[in-house]
Amino acid sequence: MQSLDSRLDQLEQKPETQQENPLDLCNFLGTLPFWCDNDKLHLENPDYQHTARCCTTHIVGLPRHPATNEEMPPTPYQLDLVNKVINGRKKFGDATQQLRKALKMHIKKGRQMGFTEIILRLILHLSFSRYAGANVGIIAATNGSLAKKNLRRLARLYKSIPGVVEQWIKSGVMRLVNGTNIEAFAASEEALTGDTKYKCIFVDESGKWRLVDDLPVFNSILPIVRTNGADLSLVSTPKGPVKMFYKVDMEHDENDFVFLVYDIWKAEGNLYTKEEIEDMLASSAEDPEQEYLTKYKTGRDAIFGTFKPEDQQGMDEWVIDEDEENYDEDKDKDGIQWHGK
Repeated sequence: MQSLDSRLDQLEQKPETQQENPLDLCNFLGTLPFWCDNDKLHLENPDYQHTARCCTTHIVGLPRHPATNEEMPPTPYQLDLVNKVINGRKKFGDATQQLRKALKMHIKKGRQMGFTEIILRLILHLSFSRYAGANVGIIAATNGSLAKKNLRRLARLYKSIPGVVEQWIKSGVMRLVNGTNIEAFAASEEALTGDTKYKCIFVDESGKWRLVDDLPVFNSILPIVRTNGADLSLVSTPKGPVKMFYKVDMEHDENDFVFLVYDIWKAEGNLYTKEEIEDMLASSAEDPEQEYLTKYKTGRDAIFGTFKPEDQQGMDEWVIDEDEENYDEDKDKDGIQWHGK
C-alpha cells in the first residue's frame, strides 16, 4: 500500500480532483484506503477535503458527531466495523472464494452512535472498487421515506467529489460514471426479487420493521445475496424478541453470519463521556437496555401494541417526488447536517 507521504506528494501533480477525467478519478479512488489514520490533516486545514488524496474520508470530509454536529475523526468502534467489512472476505481463503462467497453481517448497535453515517461512507468507499459497476441496495426497514433520506445523505457525500455521479437521485436511483447504481427501497417482498446484479444490500433498522411478518422479505433478499456473493448488512437496535433480526441472532450461526455488537459504552471517551452515557441511560423515554445496551426487551409493550394493520409496508408506500433528481439539500427540512460545503 502506498505510504501517506507518497499520497500527499500527488497533491502537486493533481491539486484538484475536479480536473481529472471522472472515470480515471473513480479508478483512483478505488485504490485509496477508507481512512489514513491522521486526524489532524483535515482539522488543521478546513479546505483539505478539496485537495486531499490520502483517503476517501478526508476527500469527502470528516464524519460529524451525531449530537453536536461537530467534525471528528472516525471512532475506534466505527473503524472496527469498517475493517470487518473491508477485510471480511479474507476469511474465505483463495481469491475465487472471496469473489463468490457472500459476506453476511448482523450488526446490533446502540442508538446515537453514528453507524448509519459510517455505513453510508463505506458504501461510497467501496462503490469505486468492490461494488464498481454493480448495484447497491439500501432498504430502510421503517418506511420508504427513511430509505429516501438515507440515499439523500449518501448523495451529499458524493457532492464532495465532483464528476463521479452520472445521474443524481431519480426514481430512487443514483448512478455513478463507473456504472455503479445505488438504489433505495422500502421493505417489501418485491423490492429486489429477480435482480441478480447486487453486490451490496444494506438493511437499516432491520430489527424494527413494521411488518407483521418480515420473513418473505428476507426470503427474497437471501437468494440474491448467495447468488451474487454480495455483502449483506443487517443493522439495528433491538426491538423485542421478534422478527428475523432477532431470529438470526438467536440461531447465531457463525459460519453463516458475522455477528458484531456495539453498545453505547463503546462510545465512551470518543463520542460521549461516562457521565453523558449514564445520563442517557437514566433519562431515556425508551427502554435504555434495549435502545442503548443492545438487549432484547421482553415486556409486552415491546411486541404487542406496536404493529397495526396500517403499519404493514409494501410497494404502495414508495412514492417518488417528481423533482427528486433536482433535490436541493438546502431546502431539506429533515434536520440532518452532513458536512460543510
